[in-house]
Amino acid sequence: MNNSKKEYIKKEYDEIVKLCEERIDEYGDLGSYFMEPATEEEIVDWEKATNVNIPETYREWLKLTKKCQICQTIATYVFPKIDQPKFIPEDYVVIGFVVGDGEVMCFSKSKGNFITYFEGKVNEEYEDFVGVLEETKRMIKGERTISMEEKMLMLEKIKEIRRKRGEI
Repeated sequence: MNNSKKEYIKKEYDEIVKLCEERIDEYGDLGSYFMEPATEEEIVDWEKATNVNIPETYREWLKLTKKCQICQTIATYVFPKIDQPKFIPEDYVVIGFVVGDGEVMCFSKSKGNFITYFEGKVNEEYEDFVGVLEETKRMIKGERTISMEEKMLMLEKIKEIRRKRGEI
C-alpha cells in the first residue's frame, strides 16, 4: 500500500476520534472507545490460520485500533475472529457491526471489497475500507446516504402518487 493511502486511513481515524469526542455529551464518556492497535504479528498469524488476506485498507485501520465502538451503536469495528458465524456466507469475514440493528460489516475473501450484510442480503458495498470510514463519518454527523434500492422505492412511490392524481 502506498504511503498516501496509509496517511489517509490515519487521517480518517483521527477525524472519527475527534467527531466522537465532540459528541461525548450526546453519547456519554463510554459511548466511543478505541482500543490498542493490532500488531503485524497478530495480523499475519490470523492470515496464516485462515488462509485469507486482510484487505490493505482494513489492515491499516487495525494497526490503529483492533477494536472500537463509535457513538454507541453507529459502528463497531473489530479484529476478525477465526471462526465466523454460521449465518454469514462463506466468502465473507465479519469485521464489525453498524447501526446497532444486527447489520454486520464484512469483507469479501474473494473480492476484497466491504459489504454490510443484514437478514440474508447485502445492503451496501464499498470498494475499500476508506468508503466505510467515509460513511461512518456521515452517520456520526447525522448525515445519511440513500441506497439505490431506497431511491428506486421512493421513485416508485412518487410515480404511484402521480398516477393517482392523474398526472401520468
